[in-house]
Amino acid sequence: MVKCLDCSTENIGGSVYCDNCGAELPEEIAVMSSNDDDSMIDFSAVDHSYSAKLVLAATGEDIDLPEKDEVVIGREDPVSAVFPDIDTSMMGGEEDGVSRNHAKITREGETYFVHDLNSVNCTFVNKAKVEPDEPVELKNGDELMLGRMKLNVHLN
Repeated sequence: MVKCLDCSTENIGGSVYCDNCGAELPEEIAVMSSNDDDSMIDFSAVDHSYSAKLVLAATGEDIDLPEKDEVVIGREDPVSAVFPDIDTSMMGGEEDGVSRNHAKITREGETYFVHDLNSVNCTFVNKAKVEPDEPVELKNGDELMLGRMKLNVHLN
């Protein structure tokens, strides 16, 4: 059995996602025992990798956050030499009022924060405005808005 780290539901071994809440489950690993017979013992282990993604609310498209401590989100503009880590241009970013350098997400250990980069149409977390230079912690399930673009935060 594999225990869900989010809701504590016991799931069948080998499951990837929790049957109850849909969260990604920790991987099962086999560890060699120090017994003389070299038998295998299964241990359910916590996956210590920590990943995050944003899901575009309009389409359900997954946007994986790069494995970096700082990720800039905006719209690419080669003329102005602006190349954000996550380019919203092909997702309707311009129509939704996303600035070229709109926001950045920073990671400190397993905690994520969003910072508004003095964007024209603001950044919101759960409908609360993020003031420039005042980072707001992101939690699993938060709604992040860049202008009018809605994104759902998934941390696991």
